Amino acid sequence: MYHGSAGAFAHIACRTAFPQARSIACASLLDVIDAVRAGKADAAVLPCENLLAGRVPDIHLLLPEIGLSIVGEIFLPIELHLVAPEGWSLEEVRRVHSHPVALRQVRRFLSARGLTPVEQGNTATAAALLRQTGDRADAAVASELAAQTYGLTILQRNIEDNPFNMTRFYVLACEPVVPAPQEQDILTCVLFEVRNTPGALFHAVGGFAHGGINLTRLESYLVDGQFVATRFLCEFEGHPYHPHVGRALDTLKRHSTSYAILGTFPMHDTGARRRADTEPTTCGTDPQAHALDETGRRGV
Repeated sequence: MYHGSAGAFAHIACRTAFPQARSIACASLLDVIDAVRAGKADAAVLPCENLLAGRVPDIHLLLPEIGLSIVGEIFLPIELHLVAPEGWSLEEVRRVHSHPVALRQVRRFLSARGLTPVEQGNTATAAALLRQTGDRADAAVASELAAQTYGLTILQRNIEDNPFNMTRFYVLACEPVVPAPQEQDILTCVLFEVRNTPGALFHAVGGFAHGGINLTRLESYLVDGQFVATRFLCEFEGHPYHPHVGRALDTLKRHSTSYAILGTFPMHDTGARRRADTEPTTCGTDPQAHALDETGRRGV
């Protein structure tokens, strides 16, 4: 199950994760989550990070509360195209519709041409709306599948700011599916809170450094309406049943006021991560993009 319409990148990711299953679209993220919790679908495929735009805010905020386990990940190469109905021209376009994260990935293209971004619920919905508006000043940023699905033509291909563009999706289910400890290339995601005191975070995650464990994601939350970061989402390479990981988690728990494992799951494509580690990016001054670089993200 995914959020969006047919042809959305989440739809493509869903088919990639479950090629033999039926992909079901939902109008909202909460509908997706509720459907999985109610047993109407086996799993949800939701975007969490993009290499150029950074984290997907809605998913980041929902993760601590949704009550689902992360059971996998999917890396999807993202090719963004400017699409419009047959016969419309690029010279007529004044407004470009798409999902906010997609619009952040084509900022240079929009700025260079003086085009106004218009946010929509998802890329495929933006493409479908063009048929309804009938205004030749409107175009959309979407996938090739979306263009085919809604009978649109591609005015310009691959308008993303960086050709090495990927989105990472979480696969979530009601119950955890924990890989065997002997399996290789395992990620674990935990959520924890610390006291608002000097060195609290340092002491909590210090066990990972001592154990030689690579942190791949460390992001904060503002809790209780205060500008104080005491809740953190931490992702690292390793299985909780490995002795050195277990010791690091014991340290984390000792220095945390709350702690929960959100999922232990196999990496999707270590080759994509290695390319991302060495690929130069042009993320401008986006603080989220820099945060991803600093925390060692692997190709999202």
